[in-house]
Amino acid sequence: MLAAPGEFFPAQASTEALDKLLAVARQCFDYVVVDAGSRIDLKDTSLFDENANLYLITQVGISELRNANRMVTQFFSARGHKLQIVLNRYTPHALLFDEAQIDKALTRPAQWKIPDDFATARRTGNSSTPVVFQDSPIARTIRQMARNACGLPTNLENKKGFSFFRPFAKPLLVIPEP
Repeated sequence: MLAAPGEFFPAQASTEALDKLLAVARQCFDYVVVDAGSRIDLKDTSLFDENANLYLITQVGISELRNANRMVTQFFSARGHKLQIVLNRYTPHALLFDEAQIDKALTRPAQWKIPDDFATARRTGNSSTPVVFQDSPIARTIRQMARNACGLPTNLENKKGFSFFRPFAKPLLVIPEP
């Protein structure tokens, strides 16, 4: 996981430096996760390599869906299955739109819907505990996304009973803060 720096820096790293950092990370780790925010200016770097899985995270509101539509149509229309859309803070019973309208706005269906669970998000933020260590709808969805990104089955958490072959429901890699 490449996290954002703790301080703002007046200069940005060059695209060559970013590409080199990603190349080193890919040699050292099986999976590299980068939170690029809305940095579309990096679209010509290896960060947006055609083999990379990209996750466009949005919420279901008029301005959010409009911005997501722009992103998909301008930058990701040719990516097909390599682009996965994530609806964050998803509350199906409180939406102004139905699924068909959301799919139309996004030009494709969203693959992931992270439920809106303010209490869990706040508790994990206040306790500095990773959300995936909780037993909550948010944690289950994020674990399923992580398993899917690694090419593993996503439905194991719903099975009951003991098995020596059932993987633990923990993240694949945890890097503690220094």
